[in-house]
Amino acid sequence: MAGPDVFFIPGTLMPPSCFDGVAVPTGASGATVDWMAEVRPCGMDAVVRHVLGRAAERGPAVLVGHSTGGAIAALAALRRPDLVAGLVLINSGPNMVGHGAVAGMLERLTGPTDDAMWEEFARANVPGGSPGDWIDAMVDYGRRIGGAQAAAILADQAAIDLLDTPPRTGLPVEVLHGALDAKRTIGDAKAWAHVFPDAHLEVLADCGHTPPLERPQAVASALGRLARRIRTARA
Repeated sequence: MAGPDVFFIPGTLMPPSCFDGVAVPTGASGATVDWMAEVRPCGMDAVVRHVLGRAAERGPAVLVGHSTGGAIAALAALRRPDLVAGLVLINSGPNMVGHGAVAGMLERLTGPTDDAMWEEFARANVPGGSPGDWIDAMVDYGRRIGGAQAAAILADQAAIDLLDTPPRTGLPVEVLHGALDAKRTIGDAKAWAHVFPDAHLEVLADCGHTPPLERPQAVASALGRLARRIRTARA
């Protein structure tokens, strides 16, 4: 029996190509939702509806969300549990209380933007010495998307606290967190267990904010674990 479709949901200002190195489980198909380009204006409700529309095309899907994409994936699962078979939440959290960069980002995104700013934002997503093509792809994407889209989604995300929602039991959830992340803490990752009590956390040593680029095999392994949990639950 084929596994559920996998939809990758990048973080704010992360190009869809950030998931190119992540393999999906055998028998499943994968696609990346370029929500920053596809949803305008870029509000959280509209993006969640867009993701759920994709998930509805072929039945319950696995959602893999990085950073802001994790919040989008979680909201989708809470609003339409019938359309979400499982989650992988990567370097995210149920709120932005401890986010180390969002206030400064919002202030700068509402003003003039240039390549120097996009590069600064890009380098904050990965450890020093990361490949230049990663940085170039993020700069190109930021330039194309623009500051208004990013500011809109971050402001919406900052106003949401999923710790205020009733916990969703029974949903298989894998949580990944790069231990060197300067934006999100391990406490943010652990907090997902208050929303999804069946969440399993793996902390990745020597990894920053963006495991899909830095440790794609770890993301693929989390998808494999999730697929096995879904099969067990179905059996």
